[in-house]
Amino acid sequence: MKHILFLALLFMQLGAAGQSVQWRADKTKSYIKYYAKHAVHAWTGISKDVSCVVQVSGKGEVEKVAATSKLKSFDSENSNRDSHMLEITDALTYPSINFYSTSIVKRDAEYTVRGVLAFHGVEKNIEFKMKEETAGKERRFRGEFNFLLEDFSVERPTLFLVKTDNEVKVELFIVF
Repeated sequence: MKHILFLALLFMQLGAAGQSVQWRADKTKSYIKYYAKHAVHAWTGISKDVSCVVQVSGKGEVEKVAATSKLKSFDSENSNRDSHMLEITDALTYPSINFYSTSIVKRDAEYTVRGVLAFHGVEKNIEFKMKEETAGKERRFRGEFNFLLEDFSVERPTLFLVKTDNEVKVELFIVF
């Protein structure tokens, strides 16, 4: 409920401009996936519980975006690893990862998205590319970005006294 309130308040604050409309992502088809590595192995975790709203201009171009996902919704197919992830990210205190755009520029079928990523009680400016494709009536957006756990004050987990890699890759697939 908190993440829906986050999106609603954000878009009330941003306001609708002219002919702009808001779209909500199809939760049955959208996901956020992370990739993490350790010297012994690599793994991925996926959340299919993604709330995403975009403001689209009268010309059909994305103007603003806000997205959120609960940390407990990420599944790496290893319940022990997922439980540990919730511990190290302090998910009881910081239950969600959130993003809102500050600037979106479109060139052909690619958007350059700048915005604020809020994770583990820390907000950081990020920039990434999103590619757009259409399939029938669907509009699909794919993108990825990397971040450092240390930038968000997350203690890197260890296995055999070796810390996991600091860098985490995030892949986005959002369908409207």
